[in-house]
Amino acid sequence: MGSSLKFCLIASGDADVYLRDVSTMEWDNAAAHAILLEAGGQFYTLDNQVLRYNKESLRNPSILTIADQQDFWFEKVKELD
Repeated sequence: MGSSLKFCLIASGDADVYLRDVSTMEWDNAAAHAILLEAGGQFYTLDNQVLRYNKESLRNPSILTIADQQDFWFEKVKELD
């Protein structure tokens, strides 16, 4: 199954988290990202930044896809610091 379908599983609520630890290109993620955002999810880089587009390089870093931003574990980790 391709990454875009996995992103859609997150958006539909059939999965909670997907780690894509291999870089992708912006066009590989853009459509699924729009669907995911509408469903309340988000793409984050591994340094806790929201994935951005129109960068100098069109290559994306590794990303963590989550279904519910309210339960995002990076926020939980920050609370422990």
